[in-house]
Amino acid sequence: MRMISFFSSFAAAWRDYRLDSGTQLANRYTVRELIGEGSYGLTYKCTDETTGSIVAVKQARPSKGEYAKQLLVHEANVLKTLHHPRIPGYLDQLEEGRNSYLVMTFLRGATLEDLIFGQGRRYDEAESVRVTLQLLELVDDIHRQGFVHLDLRIPNVVFQEEELYLIDFGLSRGIGESPIALQSQGRWHQREHAASRAFIPAEPQSDLEDVGHFLLFLLYSSFDTKRQSSHPTHGNRQISESSWQDELHLSGELTTRVERLLQLRDPYAHASEAIADLKALRSLQR
Repeated sequence: MRMISFFSSFAAAWRDYRLDSGTQLANRYTVRELIGEGSYGLTYKCTDETTGSIVAVKQARPSKGEYAKQLLVHEANVLKTLHHPRIPGYLDQLEEGRNSYLVMTFLRGATLEDLIFGQGRRYDEAESVRVTLQLLELVDDIHRQGFVHLDLRIPNVVFQEEELYLIDFGLSRGIGESPIALQSQGRWHQREHAASRAFIPAEPQSDLEDVGHFLLFLLYSSFDTKRQSSHPTHGNRQISESSWQDELHLSGELTTRVERLLQLRDPYAHASEAIADLKALRSLQR
């Protein structure tokens, strides 16, 4: 079994070979650099030679087969429908060889992951609440347009001069929409996909729970670094729900709000309810 897993990983890495700088797609988009890697896609910063503008081009991971292509087409359809100045805008779709690509507007800035781990940015209670409110207000607008994001992690949050932007709508679905039908062949791929984020419920509460983990991750950024080094840090979802109350020593008011986001008590019904509650907390913090 270990040998099969090794060869599967090796084959995936070989098939997902990154495009070199200077590679041209559809005789129009010139690759400048790889800027993001997700479970189902690779995203590049490119130059649109027709307009001279910088764009983001997302490639469906070849190793994920037709399923990654289905997700990319689905993401394109979501971005065609959603409209907000702080999310990527749909520009183009293209096929080249066996590869599928989605072209979007490029959002300049640093991800929250870069700010925390690359630049050493730390967030206290007040700052964590302020940033989380920005995210919730954007999520509320997305929900009002009938969609859920379903992948609210720190690598998918970008800051431009303290303004929060949200990227990577690859797992987004309409509220109540069923997961995309799985057509991958082979039990190994079936197990891998079935355990992924692509199959969580497309409900507002799924996003709100993610926001709760996001808020905890911000708060852990100012936690004692020696103790934090032993704490799980994959995205913003592997913070233990049984230990953070003891470790972080938060105010009672903030603890209650985090627990409600995480659905540990009296869950918020809508993002707007969580926004009102966090705004009330900000008034107390001032």
